[in-house]
Amino acid sequence: MLHPNIELRKINDEIGYGVFATKPIPLGTITWALDPLDQILDCHAAEDPEDQYNGDLTRYTWVTANGQRILCWDFGRFMNHSCDANSYGPGGYPFEIAVRDIAADEELTCDYATLNLEKPLVCQCGSPRCRGVINPKDLKDIAPTCDILIRTACTRIHEVTQPLWHWVVNQNKEIDHILHHPDSIPSVMKHWWLPAQPTITHNRIGS
Repeated sequence: MLHPNIELRKINDEIGYGVFATKPIPLGTITWALDPLDQILDCHAAEDPEDQYNGDLTRYTWVTANGQRILCWDFGRFMNHSCDANSYGPGGYPFEIAVRDIAADEELTCDYATLNLEKPLVCQCGSPRCRGVINPKDLKDIAPTCDILIRTACTRIHEVTQPLWHWVVNQNKEIDHILHHPDSIPSVMKHWWLPAQPTITHNRIGS
């Protein structure tokens, strides 16, 4: 479930679509939360020898730490990568939070290295911090910075309006206590899952 002040827009023919803020979204705002309509699939569901989905399943899903694929039912599946992402998810929790103020008309982005990217891909984010090629093991390098951003954002979580708060609380009864103690929030490394022999090309350069 995406924040209500987000809409789908076409970027260009090469990248495709992205999700953009229709109003300012302050630091500490929950931008996305897993909800019951999202599809949770076994990771091997995408290993289709006949490719009957034409790669769409791997293009529009991400992999959790326990090897499940999440297929968002809403526009969340169109969120693009940035090496300077403005939305990250705390380790082990199915939601994302704005790690800086997001302006109206700004694209919401995440870092695919936190979503168990299965194959390297060339980045098109255009950020001054662009890593050029996004690799599955980038998470180890970016985790310290991500953790600082997330824990700082979580100190603001009760200071801003949270339209998605009930989705988060309903799935994680202990979350309110944890967010009052940001230092206890698990590292994004808790998201990491590495298959023994990755065979699937993740193709989410753009949507």
